[in-house]
Amino acid sequence: MWLAISIFMLASCEQQSEVTYKKCSSPADTYTVEVPSYVAADMGIGDFMSFESENSYLQILIHTIEEETIGEYLRKRDFMAATFRYNHFVSTDTTSFYKITRGNNMWSAYELYKLKKVGDKNFVVMLHSSTLGQAKMIAMLNHISSSIKLKDCKDEVKEGVQEEPQEGSLGELYKTNLYSIKHPKGWQVVERFNEMTDAYIGAPTDDFGFTIVRFEADLSLAELNAEGNANLRQGGIKILEDKLIEVDGVKCYRAVHEISLPNQRVKHISYTFKKGNMLYNIKFGDVKTKDKEKLVDDIMNSFRFNAGI
Repeated sequence: MWLAISIFMLASCEQQSEVTYKKCSSPADTYTVEVPSYVAADMGIGDFMSFESENSYLQILIHTIEEETIGEYLRKRDFMAATFRYNHFVSTDTTSFYKITRGNNMWSAYELYKLKKVGDKNFVVMLHSSTLGQAKMIAMLNHISSSIKLKDCKDEVKEGVQEEPQEGSLGELYKTNLYSIKHPKGWQVVERFNEMTDAYIGAPTDDFGFTIVRFEADLSLAELNAEGNANLRQGGIKILEDKLIEVDGVKCYRAVHEISLPNQRVKHISYTFKKGNMLYNIKFGDVKTKDKEKLVDDIMNSFRFNAGI
């Protein structure tokens, strides 16, 4: 049981707690981008840049394209090797995510594509790894794409003005047979990327979002929360707040965690509650501003259990 508690309490930390970033300029010196600190530049020419890390088998490609959608871009390229199976699990105008398998699924990898418009240029960012988890790669893809800045200051200001307003309204509903929860329009939903996680729901322009984890548990909510807190402290995570509230009429522990990283501190907000024998944990990663704290409150106030459960 203590292992399961550790997994759900630390679930969203996995997305970025181990990753720091460095800024790089394109060979043509037309834009800058932030990539993980541990990757090394592989090759580059003009607007094209590639990076790799042997330890995590991670490959990153960044370059400008003429196409207006990621689907149009991929249709023009015969990139799928015949010996591999590409399983498509996310598809929008700007994103295309694949899980790649080979043989009897003894080997697998994730390959993620994202189109990002910056000023008058369309960039595509590709990540491929056979060792990194899906949630971590999505968070990394979002960070890299949102960090692209043209050297022209006017384009940078225009980009920021276009992207900020999306956070305000909860215009979309994520619903299962057990519950529903609202989130802002335009946020991406990635479902069932491990056995206990129903979904990761997050903004496409940065690392801000939340995971929904649930599993059956016999211990009381107080016992589960106490064991989870003990494991977090052993992992070096500081608990800034841990108070009892209610979510849709059931008791819930709302906790604020602080994770120390090189040159920064990351704050997560976690909600842990039970309905019958089912334990839920909803955790928001990297809550940096008061506006994001307000958005966290709005999202959790929208949570509703389905009638009859």
